[in-house]
Amino acid sequence: MPKLSELSSFTGSIRMPRRPHFGSLKARIPAFALIALYAYLAFHAFSGSQGVIRWMDYADRKESLETKLIGLEEQRSELEAQVKALKADGLDLDVLDIEARKKLYVSDTKELTIWLDPTP
Repeated sequence: MPKLSELSSFTGSIRMPRRPHFGSLKARIPAFALIALYAYLAFHAFSGSQGVIRWMDYADRKESLETKLIGLEEQRSELEAQVKALKADGLDLDVLDIEARKKLYVSDTKELTIWLDPTP
């Protein structure tokens, strides 16, 4: 084992562990902040309330609502035709008679009504 006096006279180079260099870390903070900002924007561009995924959901919902709208427009035109047939200026007595029989269960006293079971 070498003596302490022998160690103190040693003139060779000893590598000491280096302390972290904080100057370069401070220089990198803006780059890290920019990368974090880009990651945030990319995440919300895909999955945010106005993102690509939500846009595809809106497109699917639009198609289903357009299909439903077509059905409702057909139903409306049928109802408008029925209303037009029941107006006083163009009243069709046959239509009035059919509707009264269906909705109000009205029949003439001389008619025989046979009630059928609607279930097979």
